[in-house]
Amino acid sequence: MLKKVSLKLLTLLCLTILAATAACASDMDIKGWEKGGKYDKLYDNTDRDVFKGRLLKIVDITPLDGMAEGIGILVKDKEDGEKVLVHLGPKDFVEPRITDLRPGVTVKVYGVLIEIDGEYEYVAAKLKAGEERKYKFRLTKNGEPFWSLSPEELAKEESDIE
Repeated sequence: MLKKVSLKLLTLLCLTILAATAACASDMDIKGWEKGGKYDKLYDNTDRDVFKGRLLKIVDITPLDGMAEGIGILVKDKEDGEKVLVHLGPKDFVEPRITDLRPGVTVKVYGVLIEIDGEYEYVAAKLKAGEERKYKFRLTKNGEPFWSLSPEELAKEESDIE
């Protein structure tokens, strides 16, 4: 009985935090990261791919001039040892969601390879870290960025993360 109550309270607390985070989404600096913008149009949802590797470090990124600062990760590809820069999203959105992500962990990255100024980089839709932790940044069905979702849509999507 106590376990059921504790689980319900924990679930309620998580949903409340997600809703509060979503409510603050309008205050985020996502300049240049907006749905339908130049950067977003580089993401071709029909060309999704996946790769595994080891997370080397978490880095600040600015993919295109004039964009708000974002968060990326540098991953060493398991197959060929190549270092791949993976874009996660705008810093204001991503940073609070990846507080437990640490270098050294094995990751599986789902997303799209893009080209910016002759360099190939990866835009993540979803990231699995280790055996249990999952992070989502875009909708699988159409590639829409999570930071452009309504607070209600975002809360639903984040509650569905297994």
